[in-house]
Amino acid sequence: MEIPSGKQLKRCRKSLGLTQTELSELCGISQSVIAKVENESVDARASTLKKIVGALNREEFPNQPHTVNDIMVEELITLSPEDTIQSAIDKMIGGSVSQLPVISSSGSPVGLVSEASLLTRGAQTTGSVRSVMQANAVVANHDLSISEARELLTTEEALLITKNGRLVGLVSRMDMVRALRDISPQE
Repeated sequence: MEIPSGKQLKRCRKSLGLTQTELSELCGISQSVIAKVENESVDARASTLKKIVGALNREEFPNQPHTVNDIMVEELITLSPEDTIQSAIDKMIGGSVSQLPVISSSGSPVGLVSEASLLTRGAQTTGSVRSVMQANAVVANHDLSISEARELLTTEEALLITKNGRLVGLVSRMDMVRALRDISPQE
C-alpha cells in the first residue's frame, strides 16, 4: 500500500472542493494538523493519515461502503453465556443465521456461537452456550475499513462490531461478499 504524501492529500482535497476546515470536520482532526500534514511539516501518524484518507474517500465515493459500519447487520439475535445450547440452535434455525453473538449483561461481546463451533465442540443440545462459544471471536470497532475487515475475514467467520465497547453489529463473510459487489464498478 502506498502512503499518500501531503501534497497528494492536498490535491485530492482541492479536487473535491473541500477546505481544510471542511475536511477537519469530516475526519475529526484539527484544521491546523491537516495544514501541517499537507505542507509536510510533520511526520503524520498512520492513524491520522487513515482518518484523512477515509474522509476523502467517503466524499469522493459517497454511495460506496467504506467501513464495517456501512455493511454490518445491526438487527442481531444474541445469546448470553448461560443460555442453553438448544436455545442457540433454535435461534440459529429460526433466524436463518449462521452466527450468534454472545454478550454480557452490560452488552459487550464475550464470544460467538457459529455453525462451526456447534459442530466442532460436540454436537450436543444440553449444556450452556459458554461450553460451545468461540471466546476469542474477533471484535472490531465500527470504523474499521472495508479493506481491513476483508483481510480479517479471510481467516475469521465473522467480526463482532462494537462502538464504545457495546456490540452494535456483525459482519459475516457473506456481508463482505455483498459489499464487494457494491464496490465493484458496474459495467
